[in-house]
Amino acid sequence: MSMICRAGLYVVLMIAFAAVASTDVAASAAPVVVQADNVEAQIALSTEHAAGGHQIGVAVEIAVAPGWHIYGEPLPAGEGLTPTSIKFDGDLVAQQNIKLPKPTPLRFDTLNETYPVYQGSFKAAGDIVLARKLKPGDYSIAGTLNFQECNDAICKMPQSVHFALPIKID
Repeated sequence: MSMICRAGLYVVLMIAFAAVASTDVAASAAPVVVQADNVEAQIALSTEHAAGGHQIGVAVEIAVAPGWHIYGEPLPAGEGLTPTSIKFDGDLVAQQNIKLPKPTPLRFDTLNETYPVYQGSFKAAGDIVLARKLKPGDYSIAGTLNFQECNDAICKMPQSVHFALPIKID
């Protein structure tokens, strides 16, 4: 009998954990899509509302079109190449920490150099900490995606694409 009770309790706990997990996923904010030439990024916060001083998760998915790449770090100084970065601007964000994955070394035979690059799709993650003294209301957290895209024949000018993530401060 006690074995049946434990099995029943286990099932009840698993259902409860599944309900909590599905609630967390549903509570995450819809991603903002940033598109520029051959690069697309989806940037999302882990929640649609928070209080001042709270830490919020950030998820980023970047897709680079086939045949193109964007640069990672570290890049050699003085070559005029721009590494990929995601930075949050403005007074709403007190701290930020977004980690891009390790880039892949790519050999450029014509330049006799190897550079760190991102190709295809990849994910980045991190968090931001909201400023402490924010009044309740609807806000937009501004940010910038910086990158420089190249293919085997050309490198385009570095780009800075601005985005805004909506958030409600409680």
